[in-house]
Amino acid sequence: MAEGDPQKSDGDSTVLIPLNAAEGENLPVALVEKLSPLHIVVLGYYPVPSQAAPEQVQSDHENEATAAIEGAVSQFADRGAEVESVVVFTHNKDETIDHIAAEYDVDAVLTPSDYTEELTRVLVPVRGDENLDNIISFIIDLLRQSNIAATLYNVAESDGEASRGELLLRGARDRLAENGIDPNRVEWQVDRGESPGDAIVTTAQEYDVLIVGESEPSLRERIFGRIAGHVVDRVDQSVLVVRDT
Repeated sequence: MAEGDPQKSDGDSTVLIPLNAAEGENLPVALVEKLSPLHIVVLGYYPVPSQAAPEQVQSDHENEATAAIEGAVSQFADRGAEVESVVVFTHNKDETIDHIAAEYDVDAVLTPSDYTEELTRVLVPVRGDENLDNIISFIIDLLRQSNIAATLYNVAESDGEASRGELLLRGARDRLAENGIDPNRVEWQVDRGESPGDAIVTTAQEYDVLIVGESEPSLRERIFGRIAGHVVDRVDQSVLVVRDT
C-alpha cells in the first residue's frame, strides 16, 4: 500500500474503488481476483455531518477510517496487486469521488456489489463513438489478464439505428481482436427499444458485471453519466464506469 502522490503504471488501467470508511467493508473475492492485475486506488470516504468541520471529524476518527479500508486494501495487496489508498473526510461523497478520480487519473470507477459471486461475463453497453476509445482500452486491459468474456451491447430505436449499432459493435470487436483479444471471448448484441436504460437493466441480469462509459458533464453525471447513473441505481451487479478523460 502506498499513500501520497498518485502513481500509475504504464500499460495497465487504474480503477478507483470508493468505500465508506465509517463502516468498513471487504470486497467480493471474485472482483478482487479479476481486478488485481490492474492498478487499484481504494478511496475511503468518511461522511461528515453538514454542521461539522471535516478537520475536527478527521482528528477524532482518522485512525478508525484508515483501519476500516485496510481489509479491502489487504485483499489486493495479498494478491500482489499494485494498490494505493487515500482517506478523505467529506461533506459530499460524489464530489470527493470526482476529485480523487481526476487526481489519480483513474480509468474507471467501481461501484461494488455484494452480489458479485463470480466474474466470468461482463456486459458492455455502447451508445456511440463517445468514450469508445477509453472503453475499448479498458476492456483490453481487463480481458488480457483474465478469462472474462464480454458482450458489446447497443440499444436502437429504429432499423437505421440498429444498422449503425451493429457496425459500431463489429468495429469495436475487431479492434479488440487487433489487440490480442480472442474474438471467441467477445460477442455483440443489438436490441430494439425506446429506453436504453431500461434495456440495459433487463439485459444486465444475465451478467456478472457491467462496464459503462460516463458521458454527461454534471457533478454526479461526470462520473456516472445520465444513463450510467440510471443503471447504477437499479442493478444488483457491480458496475465499472469508464471515465471520459
